[in-house]
Amino acid sequence: MKANFSNPISAGTQMSIKAFYHDFCDFMAENYSATPDQLMLDWNCVGATARYHGQNRAFEFRLWERSDGHLGIPDMTVIVSVFYISGLVHNAESEAVAVSLWLRDTAKANGFRHIANPDEGPEAANNQVPGCKIACLTL
Repeated sequence: MKANFSNPISAGTQMSIKAFYHDFCDFMAENYSATPDQLMLDWNCVGATARYHGQNRAFEFRLWERSDGHLGIPDMTVIVSVFYISGLVHNAESEAVAVSLWLRDTAKANGFRHIANPDEGPEAANNQVPGCKIACLTL
């Protein structure tokens, strides 16, 4: 299916993205002392990408209103494009679990209905969204 770049992002989705980003900035500041130059929101034709790049950690979440059929990704999906916590971080695994739980809860609270991982196939997910060609869960 061909992407439709002429449709603007709806006002409701823009509000969801801005609310998610506000929560994202608060979480990163509270947990990692993130500064404004380490946080970014980049808008695109299907949504936006929230980014944090700090010492020993990096997170990038694509906040998509729609995929226009790309990989069967459903509307209102958060795609985890970068999730990095250095092995040098004490308790890196428990930190990753905490960030994952925060992401799940925050995405759902801000109107997103799915979460996806483009680095995993559909067989990797419990509660897999039918027809999605990457790991994609319903929240």
